[in-house]
Amino acid sequence: MTWLRLVLQNGARRKLRTLSTAVGIALAVGALFSLVSFQRGYQIGMRDELDKLGAHILIAPKGCPYDAASIALHGASWPCYLKADYLQRVKSTEGVAEASPMLMNALTDQVSGSQSVYVGANLDLLGVKRAWKIDGAFPLADTDCLIGSSIAKAMHLQKGQQFDLPCLKGETGSVSGILQSTQGADDTFIYVTLARAQKLFGRPEELTHILVRLTDPDKLDSVVAALRGCEAGMDMNVVPLTHLFRTIQRMVNSTRLLLLCILAVGTLVAGAGVGNTVLMAVTERTREIGIMRAIGASAKDIFLLVWLETLTICALGWGIGIVGAMLGAHGIEVWLRARLPFAPTGTLVHPELGTALACLIGALLLGSVAGLLPAWRAAHFSPIEAMRVGSGV
Repeated sequence: MTWLRLVLQNGARRKLRTLSTAVGIALAVGALFSLVSFQRGYQIGMRDELDKLGAHILIAPKGCPYDAASIALHGASWPCYLKADYLQRVKSTEGVAEASPMLMNALTDQVSGSQSVYVGANLDLLGVKRAWKIDGAFPLADTDCLIGSSIAKAMHLQKGQQFDLPCLKGETGSVSGILQSTQGADDTFIYVTLARAQKLFGRPEELTHILVRLTDPDKLDSVVAALRGCEAGMDMNVVPLTHLFRTIQRMVNSTRLLLLCILAVGTLVAGAGVGNTVLMAVTERTREIGIMRAIGASAKDIFLLVWLETLTICALGWGIGIVGAMLGAHGIEVWLRARLPFAPTGTLVHPELGTALACLIGALLLGSVAGLLPAWRAAHFSPIEAMRVGSGV
C-alpha cells in the first residue's frame, strides 16, 4: 500500500500533465483496440454472409461485382436484368449442383418511407439455401408467400393468413410459410413464386440474378471459366463469391496495414511523451529523491518507484482508451459502413476481452520501455549532490 500511495501522490502533483500524457496513451490504445475489433468483426461478418447466402457463385447482369453481391445479399432494385433462358445454360454446366433463378425488386412506401423487398424464386432456391428452416411450405401457388421472420413479426402475420402485399395496391397474398430467423437480410424479404414476381413487376422472361451451388467447391475456378466461356458469357457477370470476399478481405487488410503503420508512429510518440513526462517529474523531485536516498531508500527502491509511476500512467491511458473505443464503437461502425465497398449486415466492430487484455499488455510494455531512462537516472542520483543542487541535477 505504501508503494501505491507514493505512486498516486506523485502522479497527482501535476494532474494536468499526467492526464494529458495518459490521453496520448489512450489515443494509441483506443485506435489499436478499434482496428483489431473491426478486423475481427469484418472477418466474422464476411464468413457469416457467405454461409447465409449458401451459393458459391453469383450470376448477375454486367456491372460492378461488389454492387451485385451487395444487392443480392441485402436487397434492392436491380438496374438491369438477365434473360431467363440463361438459366438452362447455367444448369447444364458441368460441376453445377443447383442453380436458382431470382427476380428481386424493392418498393418504397410513399407515406411511411419503409421499404419492402420482394424476391421471386422457385423450389431450386431450397437447394441453395440448405440452412433454411420454414414453418410451413415454400410458395407454389400464385398467391403463396414465404415471409421473413422480421416481416412476419412487424405485420403480425401467421401461417395461412391472407394479407395485402405492402407497396402493391390491390394485390393480396396468402402466407404459405414463415422463414425462421436467419439473422440476416432474408428475414426482411417477402418470397413469391418466380412467375408472379415477373408478372407483378412487368419483367416476363427476365431475372435479376442466379445463385449457383457447386457439386464440389474445389472446382470453382473451372466452373467459373466454363460459365464465362459459354454463349451467354458475354452478357453475364459471373462472380465467384469466395474469390470476391477474399479480394475484399485483401483490400481491407491492405488498409489495415497502412493504419497499423500510422498507429505505430503514434505509439512511439505516445511512448516518448510518457518518458518525457516522467523525466520532468524526476527532475522536479531531485531534492526529494536525495532525501529518500539519505534516509535509507536503495537505488532499487527509487528505480521501482519511478518505473511504477510510468506503468500507472500507461494503465490509466489504457482504461481511458478502452472506454472511449467502446463508447465510440457505434459511430466508428456507421463511418466504416459508408466507406467500405461491401459491408456485412452483422456488427462490424467486434470488441473482445482478449483484445482489451492484449492492448493492456502492449501499454504496459510501452510504459516499461519509456520508464527505463527516468528510473535509471533517478536511481543513480548522488544523495548529497541531489540535496545540495535540488532540481538542477
